[in-house]
Amino acid sequence: MASVHEIQFEGKTIKYDAKAVHSWSVQKKLTSGGMAAYEAADIILCGKSDEVAALLDDDADKMMELLTAIGSISSAAKN
Repeated sequence: MASVHEIQFEGKTIKYDAKAVHSWSVQKKLTSGGMAAYEAADIILCGKSDEVAALLDDDADKMMELLTAIGSISSAAKN
């Protein structure tokens, strides 16, 4: 079951699944690279990674910054 939270990033409100961020299988996909990493990003971003990328001007660096920010928030909240 998803645990949907929101983050403000680049002036946009973006939804993410906080539970997925801590999922072993999602983390494994994210760190394995290739298509698996894109699948993990899609899971974390509630199936909306392409839409989120479009909101961020299709900028891969911004997408990585967003995922890093989500990970940082989720880690801090878990501790």
